Parts: sequence; C-alpha cells; structure tokens
Amino acid sequence: MATEQERKDLEAFLSTWPEDQSDLKRVYLEFIETVKSKPLASWSFVSRPGISYSFRAQASNSKTERKRPVFLLMDMIPEPEGPFWLSVCFYEDEITDPDGKGNAIPQGLFQETGYCFDMDDGEGAMPAYLKQRIDEAYAASIE
Repeated sequence: MATEQERKDLEAFLSTWPEDQSDLKRVYLEFIETVKSKPLASWSFVSRPGISYSFRAQASNSKTERKRPVFLLMDMIPEPEGPFWLSVCFYEDEITDPDGKGNAIPQGLFQETGYCFDMDDGEGAMPAYLKQRIDEAYAASIE
C-alpha cells in the first residue's frame, strides 16, 4: 500500500496538472479508482519531477507469490513545453489487445516485454478499452 509520503506526492502532482487537460486528468483518476476498487490491489507512487510520475499497481494473492512487481504501470510524462501524456503499461503476456492499440516495449517493464498504450487526451474509446486491460492484468496477477 502507498506510504503517506507517496499519497502526498500524488496529491502534489495532481495539483500541477494543466487545466487544459482536465479530460486526461479525469481518465487518470478513473484508472486509479479502478485499481483501488480491486480487493487484492495496492499501489505506490514514484515522483520524478520533470521526468515522469509513476502510479504502480500491485496485487497479492495469499495462495501464490507473485514474482512480478506490478500488474500496471501508469507513467504521466510532462513535456517541457507541451502537454502531459499518459503511458499505461502492462506485461505483454497478461493482457490482450484485440484492437491493436498498444505498442510492445521489449525489456521495457522491469526487464520484461511491456505493452504500453499512450494517451494525450481523455477522449474517445481508449479509456474504456484500457479499463478492460486493467481488469485483465489484475485477473492475471492474482491467478
């Protein structure tokens, strides 16, 4: 579970969100709430100002010991002179991508192949599509 400092860092980060990207912020918060609603999920937040802000979701199942550190990694990347953009990443073998919207990132998720989906706004079908991927990754993480 997140430490008190991680909670404060997340709140501080959210307060810096560009006002003209409120739709993306709404989606980001919806994804966080989706994770928090999972009974075996916990999260951490790694703030690297000017580089990225990582929301990391873990799951623990008392029946099995999971060797992977996360089932979801959301990096919000601030562009120096531009808008924020969101990269939502999973392990490639824990999700499907029936619409081909993601990109494989070899060795990109804790030295394993990650599958990332990038967003620069909260419009369209992508948020619902990614919530389905979050559900898949969570289910795979507690098996």
